[in-house]
Amino acid sequence: MVKLMNSSDCDNLKIEINRFIDLLKQIESSLIDFPLTADGCCSMKIEIVDRNEAESVFKSMKSNAIIMLYNFVEAGVRTTMYDYYTYFNNKKFTYSTTILEIKKLWIQHKTKEFKENYITDQVFDMIENSINNEYKVALDFDEDFSLSGNADVREIKTILDRHGLQYDVSQFKDYGGSLRTIKDMRNRLAHGNISFEDNGKGFTLSDLEQYKNQTYDCMKYFMEVVKSSFTEQLA
Repeated sequence: MVKLMNSSDCDNLKIEINRFIDLLKQIESSLIDFPLTADGCCSMKIEIVDRNEAESVFKSMKSNAIIMLYNFVEAGVRTTMYDYYTYFNNKKFTYSTTILEIKKLWIQHKTKEFKENYITDQVFDMIENSINNEYKVALDFDEDFSLSGNADVREIKTILDRHGLQYDVSQFKDYGGSLRTIKDMRNRLAHGNISFEDNGKGFTLSDLEQYKNQTYDCMKYFMEVVKSSFTEQLA
């Protein structure tokens, strides 16, 4: 089992991202010879020795910030859903008291375990367990949950739908563009389809700030939706 981050780790990721973007702002202000305002981050002094080299590194660093934002999204989704699976299993629901969407996930998981020569017996056992009020339905996060390089708003809504988690579609409408852009850039970088420097040419720090804010807002709402199920869907 791969070790997952907890909520504290995700909070620390936000701190790291904020610190890194603040550094980028300092570098940019040094490159354009325009000092930051009094409320800007001034944790260190940036001295530009070779402007061309500094500009190249600055572009690559912007791409690194995209990787950090994507990792924050994926870590937040995984951690939140792991908490959901843990909470669900601890509640020890029977099949009859489990919502339809989770019943489907459980059936999918059980059928994956079927061995060719024993299918009839295994189907019989599954049916018996589903009508046995003493049998408790359980989900396996490692086996049943998947998120690989696709963490954007579309995937997040699919995850919520698969688990029967209710949400307001309009809450996500403002975040789709930013998260899709982050995912697409991350995948191009990860697969070597573009260099970090060339990728960093395509967006400004203002764009990056918007990506960051919308990512934070999207993940906050996603986590609220899942956590609210602890007192509603899984009560």
